[in-house]
Amino acid sequence: MAEEKKLVDPINGYVYLARADGRVDVTDPSNGQSGIFDDVGQWHEGDLTYANRQLLGWIGRLAVRRATEGNG
Repeated sequence: MAEEKKLVDPINGYVYLARADGRVDVTDPSNGQSGIFDDVGQWHEGDLTYANRQLLGWIGRLAVRRATEGNG
């Protein structure tokens, strides 16, 4: 089982949780809003429509790379 990849933005406290498919769940713990984004910053669903593109790219691409390395 793959280790869960999670990152907390030190500026606003948003929690970034990587999915195996490269998408990222982002949650604002101050109000509970959440959204799903891809690794290039495109919003897919949810109440939260903005997230840090740099963090989305970093954690999203990391999840995809780890998933494909395991399938070699």
